[in-house]
Amino acid sequence: MHDAADLIPMIRRGGVYYNVSGDTVDAIYSDVASQVILPASVDRDFFRVGLCERERLMTTAIGNGIAIPHPRTPLVQSEADERVYVCFLDKPSDFGAMDGKPVFILFVILSSGSSSHLKVLSRLSWLFQKDAFREALRKKPDTEELISVIKKYSQGALS
Repeated sequence: MHDAADLIPMIRRGGVYYNVSGDTVDAIYSDVASQVILPASVDRDFFRVGLCERERLMTTAIGNGIAIPHPRTPLVQSEADERVYVCFLDKPSDFGAMDGKPVFILFVILSSGSSSHLKVLSRLSWLFQKDAFREALRKKPDTEELISVIKKYSQGALS
């Protein structure tokens, strides 16, 4: 089994969101922050500001219409509060990706530290290299459909 299955509990805690809107990256992050279910310890506005500040340093777009925004500093202390929010934009938006493609999906990471954060990035980047996984994202799967696809890759059923 591949380690991508490690993402499943974080995606279950975070969830999948649709029709996230905004005409700028900051406006998109405001909409994300207004919709997602945050741990009780995380201030909604601090979360939004953290996403915007990180984006100003360098784009979180990684190509193929995908971005992986995250606050620069951990906003949660425990693994139980870690989450990955999967957010489908209502319309593709320019995040300044190296490949020039507009972003249509965000995988927003809320982690408790750099070790955990890097592990999540590693798992996601492994999945994002798979053409069929990226194609599955274009179908805007719900939480269970997305988890099902991740499980198939993790168990080696898809390559």
